[in-house]
Amino acid sequence: MSDIDVILTTLELTGEAGIDVTESTYDYFFEVSPQSRHLMIHMDHLVRGKMLNALMDLVMMPEGASKVEVIDFEVRTHQANGISVLMYAQLFEAFYKAVKDAIKDQWTDEFEDAWQREIKQLVEKIQGEFDKRPSQEGRFT
Repeated sequence: MSDIDVILTTLELTGEAGIDVTESTYDYFFEVSPQSRHLMIHMDHLVRGKMLNALMDLVMMPEGASKVEVIDFEVRTHQANGISVLMYAQLFEAFYKAVKDAIKDQWTDEFEDAWQREIKQLVEKIQGEFDKRPSQEGRFT
């Protein structure tokens, strides 16, 4: 199975358990990234849910031109708002942690490895997009 297939399995298990990970994702995210809470203070639960759906789409998207285009779009639209590569990494980690907590008893080493590889690849791609742009304020260092 590909990493995407494995990640899909974890999301299906979360859905089957009837667990919405939106609130716990943002709880974890704001805990490790208080500056993000400040940037998102104006967002209601609907906007946060929409943002999490976009994140899920990105995590589940197969490698290829479409994924590169989505990452390029996300970086272009968010970098000007002070979003850093670190914040993306923290949000991915928060989502992963929320999913892992939701299906804790069913979590496997295969799930762990697939999530960690996907997060690493996403952060590297996002860093690459930041590196293409003149402002380096968002660098993940």
